[in-house]
This record gives sequence, structure tokens and C-alpha cells, in this order.
Amino acid sequence: MDDAQRLAIFRAQTRNVRRLEAARGQVRRTINLALRRGDVPAEEAHTVVLALLYCAWLEALFVKITHTPHGFHLSEISQVKSIQDASGIHAAWTKCIDIGLRHVPSGPKSGEIPNMRQRLNRLVAEFVNEPALIRNKIAHGQWVVALNRERTAVNQEVTSRIEDLDIVVLDRWFECAKRLAEIVEALVESPDRHFRAAYWELLTQLETDMDQMSSWTRTSRIATLRRKRTPRTSEAEGLPGQQAFAAAGGAV
Repeated sequence: MDDAQRLAIFRAQTRNVRRLEAARGQVRRTINLALRRGDVPAEEAHTVVLALLYCAWLEALFVKITHTPHGFHLSEISQVKSIQDASGIHAAWTKCIDIGLRHVPSGPKSGEIPNMRQRLNRLVAEFVNEPALIRNKIAHGQWVVALNRERTAVNQEVTSRIEDLDIVVLDRWFECAKRLAEIVEALVESPDRHFRAAYWELLTQLETDMDQMSSWTRTSRIATLRRKRTPRTSEAEGLPGQQAFAAAGGAV
């Protein structure tokens, strides 16, 4: 791969990310309508679709970030790809973080960079690895009940995670993953200049958002949606991110 090919991939993934974000808005509107009407089958079906869409969006976003112009060396991109092919998307995110942190100059605190690595990898485990595990089961037809790797018994732990999926959980995934991706993008683009400031600002915002989101529930979302009187007033349902949470099912 050369720089021209890297730029072509970056542009392609930029388009894919935008289209996937638009698709997210469409699916969310359908779920919100189902919640208002009490249509549980429609809600459950589209929730699973949204979980699949989340993993597709996050992978497209990751490839876009790793191919950012003036970011990683081409050899480093190849390393990330090799890890992803061999060990999956979770390992690729971890490798990306590891490579990026090598370019961050040492600060006055000796434990700063190891601390960054630990916190970022913890976020990757929660918002990349766990959703990917659920996605793999769903993609193999295990929409309700997950099986073990050998398909010889039910995997009750993953089954419970699938049962717990709802629009609030998925919106939390999207918003937190977006913050994580912004941190990693800053790491790839400017490890020696702007990364530290971006890291602490975005991490603080992410932790604040996670605390706020922890109080939001499917029940409160339904209550908010049912207070809406006309379709026109429900336009906020399709808005991505925190605006949608505040307008339809966030803190009440």
C-alpha cells in the first residue's frame, strides 16, 4: 500500500461512516416509535439490527482513523491490519493504541503513558470487545439464545447480555465509543503535540457522560416518548448522540 491507496481508503471509510450514522438515525426512529406504541416484537427486532449496525459503524470508523493522512507510517498500518486478521478487531484497537503511545513524548510523570494505555484498553474491552462478542453470536443466527464456541451447549452469560440489549444500552455504546475514537484519532494524528490535551479533555467528558447515562433507563425513555403528542414533536428521536438522549429517554 502507498500513500495514494491510504488516502483512497480513508475517503471511502469516511463515506461509509457517514452512511452508517444516517442508518443509525433511521433505526433509532423505528425503535422509538415501537416503544411509544408498545410494539415489543418490533422493538426487539430493530434493537438487534442496531447492535449489528453499531459494530459495522465502529469497524468502519476504526479503519478510517488508522488510515488518517499524516498519521501512522504505512508499515504501522500494516501491523494493525495483520493483528486484526489474526486476532480480531479488539486486538487491532489495542495494537493501534500501543503504536500511537510509542510516539507520545515522555512527560514528567513516569507512569503517565502506562496509565493512558491501561485506561484506553479498558475502554476498548467494554465498547469494542464485548459488543463484538455479542455481534458474532447474532451474526451466526443466535439472536435470542447464544451457544458456546463448540455449539454443544447454551452460553448463558452471552444470552443474558443479548437479553439486556435495548436502545439505552446501544446509545450508550455509540456515544462512549465516539469519545474513545476521538481520543485514538488524536493519538494517531498528533501524538507529539495535541494528544495530551485532547486525551484529558475527552476522557473527562467521557467519564462525565458515562455517569449521567448510568441513570437513564428504557422505562424513563418510554415515559418521555409517550408524552410526545404529535409526530412533529418526535423529530428529536432521530437525532444522534446526547441531543437525542435528552429529548427522548435520557435523564427524566
